[in-house]
Amino acid sequence: MRSLFIFLFCIPFFTSGQTNFAVQDSYESNFQLVQREIASAYNPKTTTFTGNKYFYKDSKEAILVLFDSDEPIKVKTNYNLLDQTFDIEGEDKTLKLLPNKILKVTFDDRVFVSKNGKFYESIEENNDFSLLADTFLEAYIPEYQPGIQEKPDPRYRRNNSVFLYYNKRFTYIERRKNFLISMFDKSKSKEINSFYKKNKISPRDDQELKELFIAFFDFLSL
Repeated sequence: MRSLFIFLFCIPFFTSGQTNFAVQDSYESNFQLVQREIASAYNPKTTTFTGNKYFYKDSKEAILVLFDSDEPIKVKTNYNLLDQTFDIEGEDKTLKLLPNKILKVTFDDRVFVSKNGKFYESIEENNDFSLLADTFLEAYIPEYQPGIQEKPDPRYRRNNSVFLYYNKRFTYIERRKNFLISMFDKSKSKEINSFYKKNKISPRDDQELKELFIAFFDFLSL
């Protein structure tokens, strides 16, 4: 039986360097609190997927920052790549976090944010723009010989898309050099190309994409 540990804690840890936890009285009250305020019960999808359908191997501690509360919540959760939501498992039910209630989900190694009713991994978040990654499982049919072999069941593999969120609009980013350069003012093409070569930017590397957009954000031509 898997346990759920949820603690409410206070903002002062940002300034004092100490974390003050206000622990709820019981496991049941904790679970009911989260279910009532920021999550709902649901039945996760079941598939023939072999492997881990979650972002992490196991659930991890995370800090939830809510849209309408100054008190973050500490939970143990994992991102379900198949259902595109964060799961919190209780004794007899699974909760999914509601993106319209949660501003961000912060783990020790990365941050997820809520945009337009969906969770995305944050590559960069500032006052000008957001660079967001959407990691998901895509279905595919394994190779087989028609007429000789039966058509196999679909399998799933992890995939990743990146979006620029700017002026309240999503722009899908193709992971190609020419496409990336085309997102900026033509007068900067040579300079961006030089920056691209000098820094050995790989369209497949999210952190290197971040460097490119930070350096040339003022010249976006969207």
